[in-house]
Amino acid sequence: MIEGYLGNHLVGDKHPVKIVGVVNLSKASFYQESIVSSSQELEKIVTQMVDEGAHCLDLGAQSTRPIQIYGGEGRIDEATELQIIRDSLEVTLDVLSSYNNIEISVDTQRSVVAKYSLNKGVNIINDIAGFKKDEKIAKYIADFDSTCVVMAARNEPGDVFSIDEIVSELRRSLEIGNKYGIDEIKILVDPGIGSWEARDYFHDYDIIKNLEELRILNKPVYVGISRKTSIGKALNDAPPDQRLFGTLGATIIALVNGAHVIRTHDVKPTKEAVKVAQTILNYIPQDFAP
Repeated sequence: MIEGYLGNHLVGDKHPVKIVGVVNLSKASFYQESIVSSSQELEKIVTQMVDEGAHCLDLGAQSTRPIQIYGGEGRIDEATELQIIRDSLEVTLDVLSSYNNIEISVDTQRSVVAKYSLNKGVNIINDIAGFKKDEKIAKYIADFDSTCVVMAARNEPGDVFSIDEIVSELRRSLEIGNKYGIDEIKILVDPGIGSWEARDYFHDYDIIKNLEELRILNKPVYVGISRKTSIGKALNDAPPDQRLFGTLGATIIALVNGAHVIRTHDVKPTKEAVKVAQTILNYIPQDFAP
């Protein structure tokens, strides 16, 4: 049986799927409608996502959208990322002081940003490079006895293709985490769904279809499908703002195939779709005989 922690939330085979709300702090995001560009907007989206049932909020300042698909700017530098996270954490922590048991995750590939966030009370680091770009992230997670999500990557996010490669690179990330002493039950694995610069959209279909192959790692599976390019391709190249229903369809397939945590831009519809799916999957037939 797979079981672990997302912050203070138990996740795994015997627990309800947890919902992580995406708090998008990057102006370069592929989904422009999700971008938070002011403290007022941030306060509003944090409150909305928590009220809609998010268990965790994932703050990200660095866009990883495929430039070859969406165009736009490259990556921001460390100082800029740190400043964005610093300002956003202040607002988010203030809003969440009125709630109980809502976790904050910071999406970063930089140990400086991770360390700052952990010092401020963040309990989850989401490293989409899987410790391959900056191993010191693993050290700080271990030092703070925190939770982490590691995404499959060889050197850069999205540079693995088949499910076998994904499992292999996630093993390497787990080995790095073990080397630094991260608690075994505080690591979640993410297969890395998305049209990254190194790969094409159709690989997502293979990953979602074969998601159960990740069970060999004995870690909770964290999936971010929300409004990705592969959803749009299946819907005749629908743009990101028209991919909600397609996202919900893919989310349920991922849930059936073993996802324990869903990262989404759309908390309420995702929460409701997941709840109905889990109600049906967990239903115990009754004896209706008179």
